Amino acid sequence: MNKVTLFTLAAVFSAVAVAFAKPNVRTMTGNEYGGKTEFVTYSEEDREFKDGMSEKITSYDSKGQIVRVEVHATQDVAEREGWETRVTYYWGKQNIGEVYSTDSHSDTAGFYQTADYLDKNGNLKKREFYVRPTSIIGTIGVYKRVIYYDTNGNQIKFEDLDRVGNPVTISLDDYRRAQEKVQGSMQGQ
Repeated sequence: MNKVTLFTLAAVFSAVAVAFAKPNVRTMTGNEYGGKTEFVTYSEEDREFKDGMSEKITSYDSKGQIVRVEVHATQDVAEREGWETRVTYYWGKQNIGEVYSTDSHSDTAGFYQTADYLDKNGNLKKREFYVRPTSIIGTIGVYKRVIYYDTNGNQIKFEDLDRVGNPVTISLDDYRRAQEKVQGSMQGQ
């Protein structure tokens, strides 16, 4: 065969290999839910990777039902959208969705994780913001801020809690002192 034919065949085989590329899939049996866990890693050729997903971890219970899905963002999505991991738990009548922020996003937003609690119809019941200890309200002792919603999706109340779950009351003076403290520490950097 001549060189042109070999080159053409090599190009065709490469194109076919890319078109039929499958993500890397690993399976672990005997997970904490009594079932199996599938680890799927996507490469740059995969549609999921192009959609912003670098890895997906799906855990099943002993009956084969999905109980947990964890998605890792590609570097591009993490930088652009500010999240690196999303986890969804499927617990019967309630689903819980967690989002873990990138360090740069949590520096700006003041929290490093959010958790959404949804009812069986997918309506948001409660959202928790896990506060960075170096944020303004974090320096006052707030570990998380919890916002509650009614059945129409309207915010009905919020509360700030310490690490143990006790309410933290913040006066305007406390907030101002903490704000000055945080801003002063940022100027010293």
